Amino acid sequence: MSTESLVGPVVRAGEVAEAVAEAARLDNPSREITVVDHTAYVRVQCADECVIRRETMEEALGRPFLMRELEVNLASFAGQIETTSDHVRFFYGGSRS
Repeated sequence: MSTESLVGPVVRAGEVAEAVAEAARLDNPSREITVVDHTAYVRVQCADECVIRRETMEEALGRPFLMRELEVNLASFAGQIETTSDHVRFFYGGSRS
């Protein structure tokens, strides 16, 4: 995996970070997801594009979830970001895979 094209969220440690890691794996089944736990924060990354869906976050957390809750827990991210009320997409370049 080239580090130049790695994208994804860096989330403060806690239940949202755990759910993000699970959602990344479920919402991007054809991609190799890497989760690096740095104690205070968790870096979730994959090549080129990473999508996290609200519905998947709700399933992982077992409760309703608004995407703005991810934004509050987002310490940083790699790549470009696109947000809607139903998903957040981290991507490299302008292409959609």
